[in-house]
Amino acid sequence: MEHNDNGLFIKRERFEVLAILREICKQRTPLRVVNQQQQFQSLLLSVGPDNIVFSGDKAESVANGEFTVVIESHDAKIEFTVGQPKFTDQLGVQVCSTCLPKELVYIQRRRQFRVTTPHWRQFLCSGEYADGTAYQLRIQDLSAGGVGLRFDGPLPGKLQPGILFKKALLDLGSYGSFKVNMELMVINEDQELDDDDKPVHFSRLSCRFINLGLAMERKIQSAVFAFELDFNKKKKR
Repeated sequence: MEHNDNGLFIKRERFEVLAILREICKQRTPLRVVNQQQQFQSLLLSVGPDNIVFSGDKAESVANGEFTVVIESHDAKIEFTVGQPKFTDQLGVQVCSTCLPKELVYIQRRRQFRVTTPHWRQFLCSGEYADGTAYQLRIQDLSAGGVGLRFDGPLPGKLQPGILFKKALLDLGSYGSFKVNMELMVINEDQELDDDDKPVHFSRLSCRFINLGLAMERKIQSAVFAFELDFNKKKKR
């Protein structure tokens, strides 16, 4: 079974897990092994039908209980959790052996084309917070993976990274309207100069789309490309 959420996949098919890990082993891609106390670098040495073996020279102090293995390959970030390893000695080198993970979190590296919207277009994002309060925020930039929103004035306490905007309406005027679910990822403070060259402070909310279907992603991507094409034509006039 596989779940796709904007480049994030949960790989649970045993043969697919084996194929991915064997390719990592073949490429000798470094691993980062992490638990609550420490972390260390390692290499995947072998992938068997039911277990994996990786170098463990520094693992003794961090191998009590479960830990997470993180792999940064050229096209994806891969994470999985494994249980208590067994230590063995191979040709004088300490290695760790543990069961094959039941699933991999596979985050595909995809570069989304992003456009910045000019002030005069007034593209808006509207909806309701979880408590029922309405909001309407200006869209500063947009891609098929997420949106940047502008918030003027003091931020309410409920606006914290991790909150969800459910059924948010992205109004792009003649380019279409799209209803999406989003997660607030980062809040950054920013400023610009007004007509009198005085600084105006505001907050930028960086959100990612969640559970976005392929059809909706393509529609948003088409709108982004259409806007960029029209905007560039107007600049050349």
